[in-house]
Amino acid sequence: MPNKLTWYTIIAAFWLAFLTILGVNLVGNTIIFGNPLSQEHEKLEKFGYPIEVVAEAPDTGKGSGPVFVSSLPLVAAASVDDGAAVFKKCGTCHTAEAGGANKTGPNLHNIVGDAIGDRNGFKTTDSLKGMPGGKWTYEILDDYIENPKHLAPKGAMSFAGLKKPQDRAAVIKFLMSNTDNPPPIPAAAETPAAPAEPAAAAPAPATPAK
Repeated sequence: MPNKLTWYTIIAAFWLAFLTILGVNLVGNTIIFGNPLSQEHEKLEKFGYPIEVVAEAPDTGKGSGPVFVSSLPLVAAASVDDGAAVFKKCGTCHTAEAGGANKTGPNLHNIVGDAIGDRNGFKTTDSLKGMPGGKWTYEILDDYIENPKHLAPKGAMSFAGLKKPQDRAAVIKFLMSNTDNPPPIPAAAETPAAPAEPAAAAPAPATPAK
C-alpha cells in the first residue's frame, strides 16, 4: 500500500502537469489572439495568409478577350500555306476542298460570300441561321472564327476560336483559295486608314499697338 509520500508525489505530479498544460495554452492564445487580460477584446479577423488574385480585365471587345482586333487588313498579304496549317485545327470537324465530305461540321468549299444556312446536306442550327447579315462576309467570318459563340451563342460549334488576327487572316485566305469566286476584300481592309493629322492651331489675334 502506498505511503503518504507516494500520494504526495502523485498529487504534485498531477498539479505540475495541469499547470504546464494551462501555461502552454495561455502562451499560445496570447501569441495568436493577443493579451487575454487586456481591457479591449481583440479578435483575429482572418486566420492564415491572404492570397492576392489579379482581377481579369473587363470584356470590352466582341470576342472573349479584352479587345477584338480585326484580321482583315492582314488577309491580302496572308499565306495560303499558313492558312492550310492553321486550318488543321478545324480539320477534325470540317473539310474545305471541292467534294469534301461533311464531318461533325459541314464541308466549307465555296463558303466565302455564301449564304449562312444549311450546306451540302448538313443541317445547321437556328442560332447560326439567325446570325446578322445572312452571308459569310469577310467581317462575319473574322468575327465568327474569333469566337463562334459570340454570333451564335446556341450553335453547335464547340471550338473556342482563333484569337490571333494573323491566324484568322491565314485561315480566311485559305478559305478564299477553296472558293471558286470569292468576293473582293473590302478596300477599307486592304489599306488601313492613316491616322488623321491634328488640325493646325488658329493664329493668335494681333495685339493692338499702344
